Amino acid sequence: MARSQRWFEGFIAAAVARPWRVLWVFALLTLGGMSLASRLEFRGSFVELLPQGSPEVRDLTRVSEKAGGDGYLVLVAKGDTPQRLEAYAAELQTQLEAMPEVRYVEHRYDVDFFRQNALLLLPIEQLAALRQDVTARVRYERQRANPFFFDLGGTPEPPDFEAIAKKYAPGAPMRETLASADGTEVYLMLKPAGTAGDLAFARGFVEQVMGTGRALAAARYPRVTLQATGNFQGRIEEDAVMRGDLSRAGLLSALIAVGLILLATRRVAALAVVGLPVMVGVVLTFAAAQLLIGHLNIVTGFLVAILIGLGIEYGVHLCMRYWEERRARPAREAIATAVRGTFGGALTSAVTNAAAFFVLLLAQFQAFNQFGLLAGLGVLLAVLATYAMGPSLLAIAERLRPARVDPAPAADGHVAPQARAPERAWRRWPTGVIVAIALSVVGFAAFSVAVAPQLGFETDMRKLKGESPASRLDDRVTEQLGQPLNPAIFLVDDVAQAAQVEAVIAEVKQRNGAASAFLDSASLNDLLPSDVEKREVELAALREAFQGLEELPAELREDARLQAFQRMLEAKPYGLDALPVEVRRRFEATDGKGTFLLLFPSVSNSDTEELRRWATQIDQVVEAVEARGIDLAVLDSNRIAARIFALVSADGPLILWSAAAVVFVVILISLRSFKRALLVTGPLFLGMTCLAGGMYLFDVQLNFINAVVLPNLLAIAVDNSVHLFHRYEEEGPGSLGKVVRHTGLAAVVATLSNAAGYGALLVANHQGLRSIGQIALLGVMCTFLGTTVFFPALLALLERWKGGKDAGAGEGAVVQSLELGDSGARAAPPGERKSA
Repeated sequence: MARSQRWFEGFIAAAVARPWRVLWVFALLTLGGMSLASRLEFRGSFVELLPQGSPEVRDLTRVSEKAGGDGYLVLVAKGDTPQRLEAYAAELQTQLEAMPEVRYVEHRYDVDFFRQNALLLLPIEQLAALRQDVTARVRYERQRANPFFFDLGGTPEPPDFEAIAKKYAPGAPMRETLASADGTEVYLMLKPAGTAGDLAFARGFVEQVMGTGRALAAARYPRVTLQATGNFQGRIEEDAVMRGDLSRAGLLSALIAVGLILLATRRVAALAVVGLPVMVGVVLTFAAAQLLIGHLNIVTGFLVAILIGLGIEYGVHLCMRYWEERRARPAREAIATAVRGTFGGALTSAVTNAAAFFVLLLAQFQAFNQFGLLAGLGVLLAVLATYAMGPSLLAIAERLRPARVDPAPAADGHVAPQARAPERAWRRWPTGVIVAIALSVVGFAAFSVAVAPQLGFETDMRKLKGESPASRLDDRVTEQLGQPLNPAIFLVDDVAQAAQVEAVIAEVKQRNGAASAFLDSASLNDLLPSDVEKREVELAALREAFQGLEELPAELREDARLQAFQRMLEAKPYGLDALPVEVRRRFEATDGKGTFLLLFPSVSNSDTEELRRWATQIDQVVEAVEARGIDLAVLDSNRIAARIFALVSADGPLILWSAAAVVFVVILISLRSFKRALLVTGPLFLGMTCLAGGMYLFDVQLNFINAVVLPNLLAIAVDNSVHLFHRYEEEGPGSLGKVVRHTGLAAVVATLSNAAGYGALLVANHQGLRSIGQIALLGVMCTFLGTTVFFPALLALLERWKGGKDAGAGEGAVVQSLELGDSGARAAPPGERKSA
């Protein structure tokens, strides 16, 4: 202990004596950190939030490689007549399919092929019913054509040919062209050769495609305007929104922090003392992120704003304590006293913060793991940078602009301490007022407990992402086409396995009944004739029925519907190679090994409850298919989203309770007393309880993005009570007025800085990021009620209660009975003790 104390004192002396050397060392560290951090990329895809080894991520990688991408880029052209729009789409499709980055473009389909072969695709049951109706109608017409036939009314008239055509008219499996119902918009669905998660590819691809489309419009179709939607455009827009939000939040957080520092200290030098260590800590944190992870995600991306808010509080406490001591001490002594007086509390709060963050490493959710690791490292680096650089920065500030003129040293080099300016005498608050304050906080906590069951969990992904031009356009295209643009994709080896999967899907759909999340499925099997032998029997009977048409009146024989029907009867069974290429390629793997089955949902892709049902039923399909020995892979972003929600729901309670336990244990180890640890953390937990009431009053809901904030609020908020308690322990009973005036003011500034770090996210356009700011701001304010309002009131009441109980025993009895002091605590001189 003595050796570490000597090293500590030696470091302070060296930092004050040679401050520029210390700063040069950290300048070099910062430059190296900036070099590493500059390589850090941001990945906003929800896929990045799952462990790389999870089944969903493995399936996505495998299917994406086979499909040549994940999803479509959808172009929407409008502004001209339907005929010119179709001509424009045809020309653009030809140009786009010549690009190496485009696998294919869907717009026009060979519908005549399917109309000609419609009877080969009609289900056997319907084909048999059609044969019966046609045979009955032909027989009826032949009877009516017989001059000796008399209708006695005993046999009901069978449906006529027009009714039969309407009843059995086989619809093509797709529209002839992709367009809106009124023809004012045409759609081209591009299948890129890359993935939407590769943002560099996505941006370049969309830019090239849009440039090609606009160039064609400008040259030949000046009235045509072009827009983009789909997975690729939506991904680009969301990334741009989040990057802009995070940049603005970080800048705003820094500006608010600067304002708070200047307002609290009224010294420009404080900006350097507080700000430079924070900057160093943030840079080194992101350098560590590059080495350990390699990228940021949607959850870790807002760490800049958070670390600024967390990091400046250590410098704020150091600065404000220094200038408090500087009023009566020389610069070097004031620096040493400030460091000694605040380092214990700062280190305790930082270790507590880091420990609570590191608890997130227990989570299954990878985003929580990464956030906890980086935030914990960031807090530790911030406090170390503050106390490694702070003494040197204060020394340089004194050299550039002394806070006051120190008296000349004596002959022995010793500078006599100056008399401290008398402390302001704080009016003793009535006990009733203090009781009312404490009971108000307790009452609000009780209200929070009562309304907590009414709080909801936001399940709408659209609300978390927010509206964007691509999402609104996607809704319109989906409504016009009648099906989602991005169905789930199942990969199997061949069409025989695809047929088995479709059978399983039908079983799962029937089993779930009205609760089924499946709308429809599609595969190559839907486009190929099945049960050829049975079908040929029915078709032969139909041909036989039509052989008697020559006996019918001419107007019936020449009916266009009957003639088209006869042509359908001439169709012969065909194989896979005969299918139109624009249809076949949607279901074929790029390497020719494997085929796809598309499954369309009947539920919203934004509501997490419906997504959970969708994912559960897909899992039922996967389980049943694998039980049949079929190797199946699924690509579906909605299934990934449901997996994320499941992980967050499972991790949440464990992480929150673990964080609370870690905070208490760290404080217990630091204070070495159960009573004192309970005294410090009790108000914190009381403040956290108040959060439910704040969320209820301001209509703020939890979601999978802002849930990460809850365990961190425990660590963030405990700083105030730790610093207050350490200063109170140092000054002794009767000093609450002084403690609240100085350390309490620093705690207010630190709280506001924390609030600024999170609150800056309120300017975000991305609703998920904004929700982080909302719940964190409420949490910081509610925990402030516990740690900085209720806690001093509790200490004052305990002092008065014990003081009255032990009247005559002296103030020392209060400390001993509460275990608030220790053998090393310095009793404040009587002149410095003021009533609470």
